[in-house]
Amino acid sequence: MKNTGSIVIGSLFVFTLSLIMLGLIMVLSSSQGLITSDSPDSNVYEYMGKQLMWFSIGLAAMFFFFSYDYNNWERKARWLMLISAVLLIALFTPLSREINYARRWLIIFGFRFQPSDFAKVAIIMYVAAVWAEKRDQLDSFFKAVFFPMLFVGALLLLIVKEPDHGTTFMIGMVVMIMWFAAGARLSHQLPVLTFFALGLYWGIKHYPSLSNRINAWLYPEQYLDREYYQVYQSLIGFAHGGWSGAGLGNGVQQLGFTPYPYTDFIFSTMGEELGFIRCSIVLALYLGLILSGFVIAYRCSNPFGRLLAVGCTSAIGLQAILNIAVVTGAIPTTGIALPFISYGGSSLTVSMAMIGLLMNIAKDSFIADNVPVRRKRIASRHGFVQ
Repeated sequence: MKNTGSIVIGSLFVFTLSLIMLGLIMVLSSSQGLITSDSPDSNVYEYMGKQLMWFSIGLAAMFFFFSYDYNNWERKARWLMLISAVLLIALFTPLSREINYARRWLIIFGFRFQPSDFAKVAIIMYVAAVWAEKRDQLDSFFKAVFFPMLFVGALLLLIVKEPDHGTTFMIGMVVMIMWFAAGARLSHQLPVLTFFALGLYWGIKHYPSLSNRINAWLYPEQYLDREYYQVYQSLIGFAHGGWSGAGLGNGVQQLGFTPYPYTDFIFSTMGEELGFIRCSIVLALYLGLILSGFVIAYRCSNPFGRLLAVGCTSAIGLQAILNIAVVTGAIPTTGIALPFISYGGSSLTVSMAMIGLLMNIAKDSFIADNVPVRRKRIASRHGFVQ
């Protein structure tokens, strides 16, 4: 079992590091055209340098979450939710910064980050802690589900108000997956899904930006110069790249055709410069990472650890799927970054922290001889006898 655990942990680390290294290269490639078009004296390494700094922070976070006993987060999950709520409320104060008509970023001590990324981890930990504790009461909606869902829903409402509909939808789906993994009854999930569907319908009616994105996806020819412009340019980039790609740094879309090519639409730059074949390798890396995460969840006997692994894996996997689906025109635009690859410090740091959690759970699950006495007491409290 120790050898198997080492292989799973090593594979997870290699998949993650490979995606990050590729992301650093693509951030450099996709941002240099934009910088040189602004000024010939601009530093072409500016965005890559910032991403490297956040990578260093993310690496520290990953090793911290890998070495710190993940069971301790079960008792601290409610406090993390409270901190997340405070940070999200702070977005409506002068501490926040509005970019592209959205207030998603806080600036504290010169660092800019998105509280919704922190809230994503806090919600995963909270839901895992509550449903691990009340797993025998999941047959009763009001005893085990109603109040946790209210708490989670309150945070999601704050994220909607930023507005950030894509992250709200993604976190909601992660919670539903965790609920299913915990042992939810279908008769309970259907009304909640219906409620979410009604909320989405209400959002489409009351948020023009959301309805325009959906209409642009349904009728792209009418929105080519507006909401569908970015997706249209993304598809042109994929077509230009073909099977083998135009070559690293030879992409045309980065020269001002695709806005912010180093953020949400960086996979389009990859498609143009690296081509379909190399992009398929990227998809394989994500698939390997997701499969490793679910293997860890399946192997874990601790209810909290199992749900935590399901949540972290689902969050990273869904984020990747939604981003790639957007840049290929499969779904309406969501504004969700590509994990480990898109430019963005808080997203990279939080994603690496979740990988650290997964490796920690794997270390605990596969190496049974290394389980400390306190962890045995926690497992015994959950009804698991080693």
